[in-house]
Amino acid sequence: MWGLLVSAFNGAFGLLLREIVVKFVVFTALSLLIAAIMAVVVDFMPSETNLVELFELLPDSAWYFINLAELPFGIQVVFTAVATRFVFGMLPVVGH
Repeated sequence: MWGLLVSAFNGAFGLLLREIVVKFVVFTALSLLIAAIMAVVVDFMPSETNLVELFELLPDSAWYFINLAELPFGIQVVFTAVATRFVFGMLPVVGH
């Protein structure tokens, strides 16, 4: 009876150690690595553009609807999601 319980415990513990913990460590390391790489990539991107001048040409009525729809936040979220999907897609372990 005890042998059966010990065998079941060893099997469950082995599964936990082999599958779940290893995957957690690997994906955590990949996420931290990607966050560090993206921080370096952002530093290489240009900081000065003429977008401000282009947005100053918009009339006040257009700005009202842009702010009402939270367009700046939406663009930021969509761009971040697309960039993250692209980076994760390039990894051979996670790729789609």
